[in-house]
Amino acid sequence: MKRRKSVRAYGLPSRWRIGTVLLLLILACLLPGILGVAVLFAREYLNGRAQLERDMIATARAMVQSVDTQLFKARITGQVLSTSAALSRNDLEGFHRRAREVIAKTRVGMNFVLTNESGQQLVNTLREFGEPLPRHGNPEIPRRVFATGLPVISEIYIGGVLRKPVISVDVPVMDNDRVRYVLSVGVSLDDFNAILAAQHFPPGWVSAIFDNTGTIAARTHAPEAFVGQKGTVEYIQRISESLEGSMQTVTREGIPTLSVWSRSSVTGWSVGIGIPREILEKDLIRTMTWLAAGLAILLVVGLALAWLAGRRIAGSVRALTEPAIALGKGLSVPVPEVSIQESAEVAVALRQAGELLAARTTSLVAANQELEQLARVDALTGLQNRNSANERLRQEFLRLKRSGHLYVVLFMDIDYFKAINDTYGHDTGDQVLRHVATVLKDTLRESDFVARYGGEEFLAVLPETNAEGALRLAETVRQTVSRHAFPVAERVTVSIGVAMATDQDKNEEVAVRRADTALYQAKADGRNAVRGC
Repeated sequence: MKRRKSVRAYGLPSRWRIGTVLLLLILACLLPGILGVAVLFAREYLNGRAQLERDMIATARAMVQSVDTQLFKARITGQVLSTSAALSRNDLEGFHRRAREVIAKTRVGMNFVLTNESGQQLVNTLREFGEPLPRHGNPEIPRRVFATGLPVISEIYIGGVLRKPVISVDVPVMDNDRVRYVLSVGVSLDDFNAILAAQHFPPGWVSAIFDNTGTIAARTHAPEAFVGQKGTVEYIQRISESLEGSMQTVTREGIPTLSVWSRSSVTGWSVGIGIPREILEKDLIRTMTWLAAGLAILLVVGLALAWLAGRRIAGSVRALTEPAIALGKGLSVPVPEVSIQESAEVAVALRQAGELLAARTTSLVAANQELEQLARVDALTGLQNRNSANERLRQEFLRLKRSGHLYVVLFMDIDYFKAINDTYGHDTGDQVLRHVATVLKDTLRESDFVARYGGEEFLAVLPETNAEGALRLAETVRQTVSRHAFPVAERVTVSIGVAMATDQDKNEEVAVRRADTALYQAKADGRNAVRGC
């Protein structure tokens, strides 16, 4: 058989084969997709990491609030007990009985200690009245109270009677504008361990509570080894620089972790939460391994299919070579059957695919718009959510900086909301949240912005409002909620913190923190109150 001449024999340059072109096409299609998936995964991982940090900071912030609540309860209880009639009569035995009754009734604190100016304990409810008592475990604390006449939240020290780490909230006992005694409310570190246990952190996570000097008061891991010791130097330095944040650090056991913290602006106590980097990286490595395996399989399958398709297309083209040569010579050669689909069918298929893609694109755009709306609205109350609130705060802050238009932030919190949930159930709690949201929408002005900020907290932004007007409006809100008839729970009250943004603020969060501080003051003053900052 005569050998067929190659294309070069006719002076034509060498051309690429169909199989080679298809293989390159598959690579050109798959490689950008692979790179895109890798980039999207990296972005998703980073976004998930950032969201995890935000969630951890929010948890730490809530735990700090629980710590502050524990300390404020002790301070208020001590202040109330310091006005006991038995102390006015100098009836120390009667005061001893009364103090034990208060502990049994309120379950606030583990003991009460009455100390004179020399630091000598006169009464300690852990001992029977009249038994010999040691001096105060930290004489510097009563000296500060006698010197200033103000309450003091102590750092961790070794108790004079228990001889183990404790903290105390110390308040003055006044007699004609003079400090007569110091009344100490002893707080067990077990109360702080209970706050950690209530979070149910995953195994391996490390969390700790620190006093205002950076000393560990409670810890999820090995508390017996670390309670009473200082946190790491890096941690103490970072919490002194900012109220909240995250960092890569190493625990006292030498475990590298991603750690976050939140520090109370009122008491100076802080909470740290750490996730070992090994846990984070294990999930990442496992996911990356599966992703790489899937992409490798996809690439191999794609190349194999391209090779098979190239062979079939090349065979169909070559099958037409002999008939074409035969026809060129005037020979009658039957045209062989080929495997290539007609162009018309391809065109119809492409048109159908285009129509289907257009319909799906329209549906996808509508679905994305609906999802974007859902992402900005709180599903329970129908109010805007925290993300929307943060955006509005940023807008108002930039407007203030640009044109000097003032605005006020209201930070509102439902009083005793946990008790409502515990007493009547979460369904009633949800009804309370919805009714409070309705009251806020009906009471605030149309130009005001209101959102559910989280849990039982609500935040309102009042543009073009001065401090006096904001306080009046906040008081109206408080009274309206107090008079509103709630189902099952009947009467519900709110505490409100009011803060005006100023052009001296560094960012929009400053006014929110002031409003939060004012809210704490309203809570400390007995709740159902409005306080400005």
